Amino acid sequence: MMIDRRAILTLGALAAGSIWVGGFGRGALAQTKTAVRIGTSSVGSIYYVIAVGVTKLLQDHAGISATAEPVGGSVANVFALQADKVDVAVTNAIAAAEGYSGGGRFKKPVDVRLLAVGQRSYRQFIVRVGSGIEKPADLKGKTIIGRRPALPEIEKLTLALLKAAGVDPSSVRIVATTETNEAVDALRAGTADAVVMPGGANASYLKQLARDGRIKFLDIPDDMAKAMLGAGSESIGLAKLPAGMYDGLDKPVNVFDIPTYLVADARLPADVGYKVVKSIFDNVEQFHSFHSAAREWTLAGAVDNPKVPFHEGAVRYFKEKKIWTAEHDKQQAALLKRS
Repeated sequence: MMIDRRAILTLGALAAGSIWVGGFGRGALAQTKTAVRIGTSSVGSIYYVIAVGVTKLLQDHAGISATAEPVGGSVANVFALQADKVDVAVTNAIAAAEGYSGGGRFKKPVDVRLLAVGQRSYRQFIVRVGSGIEKPADLKGKTIIGRRPALPEIEKLTLALLKAAGVDPSSVRIVATTETNEAVDALRAGTADAVVMPGGANASYLKQLARDGRIKFLDIPDDMAKAMLGAGSESIGLAKLPAGMYDGLDKPVNVFDIPTYLVADARLPADVGYKVVKSIFDNVEQFHSFHSAAREWTLAGAVDNPKVPFHEGAVRYFKEKKIWTAEHDKQQAALLKRS
């Protein structure tokens, strides 16, 4: 007989003497541990480190056994939630929003809920020094790494830039890679002229390439960058890398940013969702120690501009901390209507 894992989590939460969950009343059973699987990207990635940090906080502060599961990219993690392979996942906002609406690669909606908004991940246009590319129009006739199966927004941004620059896509060789290291190697070997590169601020691989004089950032004018936003996703924003962040970066440049989301299936017990969020933000200094990207996770930022509705456990926590406002209630109601 197959047993619904979320039913086990619900029983565990009830046994821990929790709140109203899924129509059941308060439990009065002895304390017990639950087990939470946190889906994330490949071992060693920023998302993986973030997930491991959350498991540590759950174990230390909530008495919950948790594991980080390296599923793959953000889209794969939302599918993993749908298939009950994980209970919580670290994804980007695009995958979560498309999963919730049933858009993109999702044939039907995924009942995904937001636990917290985390750090921004950038999509940056990098060109190889010596490629002859000084402005977007110079991409004509060049080879650009502008496609990655796990990150469909990379191709969307590539095509949006070519359109905004008036460059016929057929005049550009657009190639695909499956991971960042392949793009880095191609820049070093000179087999790619430009790359749409994912990564956070101060990414170590970009710092090394810039230090070695291998790359520079493509200067995309403000009007062109704003025009590109409409062709991507409502979850993609515009940001600027400040001058001096990398060697040779002597003025701010436009990049595209995507929030990181910590999400769960809507059926995750309310008390478990509450404990996940509480473990992070009641112990945020410890969380910040796990990775420099974790320092971007703040209580105020955790509820910023959601694209999917929040999990009821997260709402409870944010209300306790008095950062949940009437505007958040309106956003939540509007997002729930889309389901």
